[in-house]
Amino acid sequence: MFRKIISIYKIPLLISITLAIVLLAQGVIRNPIDIISTIIGCFMGTFVLDSEYLLYSYFDPTLEFSKNVVAYINHKDYKSLIDFIETNRYEVKDRSLNSALFQAILAPICIFVAYASTSYFIKAFTLCVFANSIYRLVEAYFDGKTNDWFWAMKAKPSKEGIIFYVSALTLILIFCLYII
Repeated sequence: MFRKIISIYKIPLLISITLAIVLLAQGVIRNPIDIISTIIGCFMGTFVLDSEYLLYSYFDPTLEFSKNVVAYINHKDYKSLIDFIETNRYEVKDRSLNSALFQAILAPICIFVAYASTSYFIKAFTLCVFANSIYRLVEAYFDGKTNDWFWAMKAKPSKEGIIFYVSALTLILIFCLYII
């Protein structure tokens, strides 16, 4: 099961590790407790976007996807649950966390958290979720599934619009890392 998790979350974990290294390399974090909380925050931020599929199965229990997720959870077959979610993740159409709407809300929150003197756990967690959200958008772009990502918008953006949007999100992430 551990190998399956690593194979599925290989790139998101790499993004989280890179973000943790960048946060620690800035030299602002010197307290050992803050260092540990930064690493834990980055690690936990990796899995937030996939928690949506578990929530979706409870908010819309009539769909076949939801019934299968609940059945895997009831049987405590977590390896098969991870496999099922990975292979059928595009069946869920109106996703809340894997969407441009969530990113539009998360971007100002990241700027606020980066400016605020909150704990490093919160900063690392929020920035890691934001960085992984950008990766998921790029992944959806290369899979040709960006219409599912922009489900809240009436008019879907063009290819150039998506590239501009990803560039803007990346600049916001870099700005947040700069102001920490």
